[in-house]
Amino acid sequence: MGEISIDQLSESLGWYGKMPASGDFVHRRLDQGVIGWWHRWLSSGLVAMNESVLLSAEQEYLSAPIWNFLIPASLGCDMVQMGCLAPSRDRVGRAYPLLAVLYVPAAQYEAQQVSGSGRFYEHLGRSLLAAVGHGCSATQFEQNIQGARGTLTQMLTRASTQMVEDDGSSDILDILNGGHETAPIEKLDQNDSRWPELALCFNSDAHNSYWWTNQANGAAQKSMVHGGALNITLFNSLFITHTNFRL
Repeated sequence: MGEISIDQLSESLGWYGKMPASGDFVHRRLDQGVIGWWHRWLSSGLVAMNESVLLSAEQEYLSAPIWNFLIPASLGCDMVQMGCLAPSRDRVGRAYPLLAVLYVPAAQYEAQQVSGSGRFYEHLGRSLLAAVGHGCSATQFEQNIQGARGTLTQMLTRASTQMVEDDGSSDILDILNGGHETAPIEKLDQNDSRWPELALCFNSDAHNSYWWTNQANGAAQKSMVHGGALNITLFNSLFITHTNFRL
């Protein structure tokens, strides 16, 4: 299978969950298989949270940071998943996270998709913060997520091999933006992610998922590697016991 295109990446960027501006679940561009995969984990974590003897469990959840994630294809969806997850709740106060995820078929995964993802994660973090922290509508959130298209060019393999200093020439941009009515990117600049060595560590066929804090809301830099299926222990580490997190 050939290299994935920017149009394919854009079509594979969706979101799901609850947000303060809506009364129930909202989602865009995620099929029921992907939604079900996330819901099974998130709902089990929320049930455990609600049954917790910790009186502050929900307060801890609501104060948790926004988390970046990178999940291998081997954990149930047959796709590499990269995106952000934020603690959230709906209009009437029912807790449920909100996530934005880019899913890539395992056969089309390239390390450059991680190496060039810095601006992508930053954009998703800001978009999630606008939804869960500032109360933007689902329509506005969708527009914000669509704005991530401009960050995807750096995730293409050809972007890493053709990257040059900006000297006023538009040759590379003409190539990368060719065939689009609206150019997906206006300027190339290399911006490493907060976990720059991750592309070397990540194995799309292994069973380790990677989680690290997004800096959109100024959270302390924390990171963790989780082995195996997403479970209640992971949910608690991200949302309940995060204040006692050890680097």
